[in-house]
Amino acid sequence: MLQGPYAMNTYGGGVSCQGSTFSFAPFVIGNGNGSQDPEQFSSYSGNAGVSMGFNIPLDGSLQELCKARARVEISRQQAEADKARLDFELVRLLKCGEAKKSGIDFFPTSPYYKICADINVAVQQPVNYNNIDTMGDMYKEMSKQIPINTTSQPINNGQVKK
Repeated sequence: MLQGPYAMNTYGGGVSCQGSTFSFAPFVIGNGNGSQDPEQFSSYSGNAGVSMGFNIPLDGSLQELCKARARVEISRQQAEADKARLDFELVRLLKCGEAKKSGIDFFPTSPYYKICADINVAVQQPVNYNNIDTMGDMYKEMSKQIPINTTSQPINNGQVKK
């Protein structure tokens, strides 16, 4: 039988909630007495049984507060795990991009090839300064690389608003 405090559910972050418990403990007890004297009788006894207990915390509002706090803690832990995954993926993106720009990659039969397989590096075309005589020419050369809105109206998803 459960003796002492209630069972505790621990969720991390210092959150521990007591809950209802049910205990079930079967037992068997045996005893034997014997004597070397043949005129005395030997005796044997045996018992079997079950011990059961059911414990319920009486303040339900504290239980609900603890459960709510446990849900918050679980959400916080999930958010931390999601942030760690995002950090990992961003570092992977940067490192794989740097490697691909440098021409470094795993061999396709390597088990590590797939680590950077989904990273795409967009190569930006360099501006050819040899063909630029004036600032107007420089503007034209750079506008080939940067989409510029030449209307007075804002662009919405690549469409000019009317």
